[in-house]
Amino acid sequence: MGQRPNCRSCNHCQAPEASFGGAEQSWCQMRRLAIHPELAADLWCHHWTPRPPRLPSVDHSVVAIPTSPNRQLALTDLLVAAS
Repeated sequence: MGQRPNCRSCNHCQAPEASFGGAEQSWCQMRRLAIHPELAADLWCHHWTPRPPRLPSVDHSVVAIPTSPNRQLALTDLLVAAS
C-alpha cells in the first residue's frame, strides 16, 4: 500500500482521544474538528502537511555487546563459522 496524503499522516492531526461514544477520535488542529477513526485514512485537505518521522527511542544503558566506536567490523570470523 503506497503512502498517500491522509489525516493520519498529517502534521496537524493529533493522536486519537477517547470520546463520549467510546470510539477514539483524531483531532484536526487546523480545521478544529474531530475525525472519526474509520474516515481518518481516507480524508485529506489542501492543508495536509507531512508529519515528521518518529524514530524509536534507544536505551543506551542496555548494550548486548560492548564495542568501541573506532573498531572495524571483522567479517572473517563470520565467514569461517559459516563454512
